[in-house]
Amino acid sequence: MSASRPARAVVTLLTVLLAVSGCVSLPASGPVTTEPVREQVEDEAPVDFTPDGPERGAAPIEIVRGFLTAMQATPLNTSTARRFLTTQSSSSWVPEMGTVVHDGQILTVEGKDVRLDLADTVRLDERGAWLGSAGDASYRIDMVREGGVLIRHSPPDRLIVPTTHFETRFQQYFLYFFDKAAQVLVPEPVYVPTGAQATTFLVTGLLRGPGRGLLGVERTFVPARTRLDDISVPVTPEGTAEVPLSDEVLDLEPDQLSKAFAQLAWTLKQVSGVRRLRVTVDGSPLEVPGQGPDADIEGWSEFDPSVSWASQSLFGIRGDRVVTQIGSEERRVSGVLGSLDLGLDTIAVDLPGEQIAATTDDGRVLLAARSRVAGTAPDAADALDVYTAEGRLLKPSWDLHSQLWVVDRTAAGAQVVVVRNSIDRELDVEGLTGEDVRSLAVSRDGSRLVARVAGNRRDTLVIGRIERDQSGKVRRVVDVSELDVSALRVRRIRDVAWRTPGSLAVLTAPTPSTSQVLVVKVDGSSTLEDSTTDAEVFRGEAARIITSSTLGAPLYLRSRDGAMYALASNARWTGAGVRPGLRSPTFVG
Repeated sequence: MSASRPARAVVTLLTVLLAVSGCVSLPASGPVTTEPVREQVEDEAPVDFTPDGPERGAAPIEIVRGFLTAMQATPLNTSTARRFLTTQSSSSWVPEMGTVVHDGQILTVEGKDVRLDLADTVRLDERGAWLGSAGDASYRIDMVREGGVLIRHSPPDRLIVPTTHFETRFQQYFLYFFDKAAQVLVPEPVYVPTGAQATTFLVTGLLRGPGRGLLGVERTFVPARTRLDDISVPVTPEGTAEVPLSDEVLDLEPDQLSKAFAQLAWTLKQVSGVRRLRVTVDGSPLEVPGQGPDADIEGWSEFDPSVSWASQSLFGIRGDRVVTQIGSEERRVSGVLGSLDLGLDTIAVDLPGEQIAATTDDGRVLLAARSRVAGTAPDAADALDVYTAEGRLLKPSWDLHSQLWVVDRTAAGAQVVVVRNSIDRELDVEGLTGEDVRSLAVSRDGSRLVARVAGNRRDTLVIGRIERDQSGKVRRVVDVSELDVSALRVRRIRDVAWRTPGSLAVLTAPTPSTSQVLVVKVDGSSTLEDSTTDAEVFRGEAARIITSSTLGAPLYLRSRDGAMYALASNARWTGAGVRPGLRSPTFVG
């Protein structure tokens, strides 16, 4: 599928920022915020489409064409499509194994058979997770007479739909699993059909558990082999999603059951109209302590993947002292980094806002708390030296588990280092180690990292998943790949930051003297064609983008001369209310 086609979801400019569960719009006033846009189950459900079955005496090419059209039934079902197959073929065809989206099809008769050629295909797995472009595809479809001309051998075990159908009938949602330490939910993007079926597809995907290769990254509290004990997850007129599960969930301890409910609640609350959750086994409702049989869908906020309890303050360096801005007031932080001249270059602050890591001009990483024992004066010894660089250090990044990520840009390329309890350990990260890495950021939930890698012809974004043990300790980075941002049609990327747990804010350079921020989905399903142009291009060379994945967080740009600008509600870049000259401005993380 070509990068210009809108089927590959939507990369929006900042006026349509992507929240964890969908797109968002600009508020009427005040700072830019993000709000979930929930799929309309009733009011905006797609128009039903019931395709015709096979006609007796139809030519083979018409049978295949009818079969392909039948896969576009709305609501989604394959009963009509199976009428185009022989009895044996119908029983063995498993379209639930995935989806193929294409930009065009050509049918050609070859003897008694039909050849199907699909252009620019994109594939989704059985849960709807984006697998990316697969180029053109061809299938030979064998025909036979069985009460008419029918398809003899099983077609591909995939749903095959055109781009136009996909972009109007499917939407990106998220399945929610837990990190390995069971502290926070981790969103996994999937595309499923919109409308009243969305709840069923989402629960079915959740019950499958974490995707292939992610068992070291995340976990589920829904027991293995748990299945839907009915064909659907209906939503009552009062907004209660009824989830009938098999009896495996009865084996869960109360805390485990609560976390399984959290996964269901966060997954289902993306669907508009769902307000409560009822899980049943053999018709009897399960109760979570303190919730009753019908649980509030807005519960379990403590597991928010954007870590809503994290500090909201802006930090930076002014006059070689670490400062924080609260409202319009800027003040030095307590402790050694707010009091002494230590030659600071960049800083990172942990999520509670209690520890600060700073790189220094002489290539060291210092770690210090914001405060010390009352009545004692700060001392340089309060800043623990935890790493000494071989080359040039990038701005570090904290993760949820109080581990510090450091990139040392050596003469041989980047070294990725994790500091835990003041002990550093180098990681061998495919696509990053030895490369020209210019920035690295870890997601708030601690499950993903993204890095900007400079290239001669173009810059790239590399994304990977972080494996941990159950204490949160980093084991390794897996599933590393270049994030497909070809649809952005830009050569230079100046900076990248996490905008939501499922999207990135990418600072690009349309020209040497202008800057533009795009929001990119983490699964690589983004395209620029349908993005809004309301957000103005920044007239200048912005060097940094400063934001966080917390709902409603502001978004700032820092220019080369140290001035900061904020994206206002009218989609214009205005003064950020921060005095020029603040170095290494950052939110926690």
